[in-house]
Formats: sequence, structure tokens, C-alpha cells
Amino acid sequence: MRYAVGLLIVLLLLPLFSGCTALISVPEKVSEPRTVQLLTHGRHSSILLTAANQTRLRYAYGDWAWYVDNEQGIASGSRALFMPSKAAFGRQLIAAAQPGEQLERAVGVGIGQAYLFQVEAARVDALLAQLEQQFTATPATPFYSTARNLNFVPHSHPYSLSHNSNHQVADWLRALGLEISGNQALGYWRVKENVAAK
Repeated sequence: MRYAVGLLIVLLLLPLFSGCTALISVPEKVSEPRTVQLLTHGRHSSILLTAANQTRLRYAYGDWAWYVDNEQGIASGSRALFMPSKAAFGRQLIAAAQPGEQLERAVGVGIGQAYLFQVEAARVDALLAQLEQQFTATPATPFYSTARNLNFVPHSHPYSLSHNSNHQVADWLRALGLEISGNQALGYWRVKENVAAK
């Protein structure tokens, strides 16, 4: 029965995901570069930003029931896809990168792909300030998930099929000056180098 329900959901969603690759275009010239990484974890994505002092902060966004309550069955997944739901905003502080570092070990969770970009430092600082303010502004006590290695607080934007973790990461990448085109829903990313900087 679960297989049949899952298959039905996939068939219903197929038209929505045609042309399901998101193309990332990277600026040609960066005057003051700072490292940013896009990380994939299955069909979910997170972003890793390097601060001015070289410490790193990873941010993630997703369905609260899935990420925090660890409800990952068919019923929970279907609800998250078809109805707006409570969203979770995750944060992780990571020490500065060391020579020979294994990123997956530093992050503490599995990584499917890691895409590294050099973007303007001022844009990174601006996004960090925005995300840190957003994370600390909530009155809720952060919930630490050992499975995700992230501290979670509620996010004000409901999670939905049209605004999932990959859409949110795409918005963060745009704030850093990257151009994103195509369908971000499934987190299939492709990088196109060298576009004229805005």
C-alpha cells in the first residue's frame, strides 16, 4: 500500500519537475573573494558561509516535522509536499578550515556534492548578518538535532512544494550575487562559470 501511495505521488509530481536542473552562474570577476559552499544531502541542500575571521556557518531550511521531529514516513512527506507547514531554520558553527580537512567530517553529516564558489566578501558579510539576526531574533530555544548536526528554530516562511530547502538555498545564493535559473525543487545543481558580474 505504501509503495502504491508513493508511486501515485511521484506520478502526480512528475509534470512539476520537468526540466528539473538548476543552473548556477558564477560572476566573472570578484574583487574581494570569500569562500561559499553549496552542499547537497540527498534531495536537500544547505549553504556554508565563511565569515571574516574564517570560521564557517552552515544554514539549512526545511519542514519542521521532517528535520526536527524526524517524521519521515509517506504521510509526513505527502503533507509537507501538498500543504504549507511549519518550517525549520538550522544553523551550525564550524571552525576555520584546516589543511587536509575532510569537509564531511567537519560538517558531521553526509554530503552528496559540495560546490565551492568565490563571491564578494561584502555580500557574504551582509547575508551572514541577516541570517544571524533572523536566527537569534526568535524567542524559541534552539533545538539541537543530532541527526542533522544543526540547531533549529522556527522559520517565518512556511515550507511547501514551491518553497523547500533548495528554493531557500537558491535565494541565499542569489543574495550572494550568483544567478540561478531552471528548476531548483529537487536540488539537481549544475554550475556555469564566468558570467559578467553585476
